[in-house]
Amino acid sequence: MKLFTRHLLGIALLLICFGTNLYSQGATHVIILTVDTEELSQDDPAAASTFDVADEEVTIVEVSEPAKDFTILVDPEDFVEWEGVTTTGETIDIEMIEFRAVGNSQNIFSNARKKGKRNNGSKKKVKEKVLRNAANKEYSYAIQFTVDGEMYQFDPKIKVQ
Repeated sequence: MKLFTRHLLGIALLLICFGTNLYSQGATHVIILTVDTEELSQDDPAAASTFDVADEEVTIVEVSEPAKDFTILVDPEDFVEWEGVTTTGETIDIEMIEFRAVGNSQNIFSNARKKGKRNNGSKKKVKEKVLRNAANKEYSYAIQFTVDGEMYQFDPKIKVQ
C-alpha cells in the first residue's frame, strides 16, 4: 500500500508542476503592420507604415505615427507576434525581427534574430517570447518585411513592465 501511495503522490506532484508551467506562460500579443504601398520608399519605410494590435489586452504606450515610435507594453514571458498587410489588403511577409542593443542593454527576446515562418502556405509571421529577466526597460528591435519582392526595415520599440 505504501508503494501505491508514493506513486499516487508522485503523479499528483507531476500534475501540479505541469499545470503550473502551463498556467505561467504569458499572453500572446499580435502586432499588425499596415503599409501604404503608394507612399512606401526605402528612404523612410516607417513614414508609410502604421502599427495596430489585434487584442485590447495590450497597452499602446506610444502612438503609431511615425511607426518607428510605436511602442507597446508587455510582460516578461509574453509572446509577441508580428504580421503584415497593405492598405489595399495584400499580405506582407514579415521576414525577420532582430533585437537592437541600446547602450549595454540585454536582449529582450529568446532569440536575438528570428526569421519569419509560413504556416500552411500563408504569409510569413514572426512570433517571439519576451525573456523573463527583460523587465522595466524599453527595447528597440528591427522589423524587416517584404512588399512586392522588395525588402524594407525600421526600428520600433517594446517596453517591458
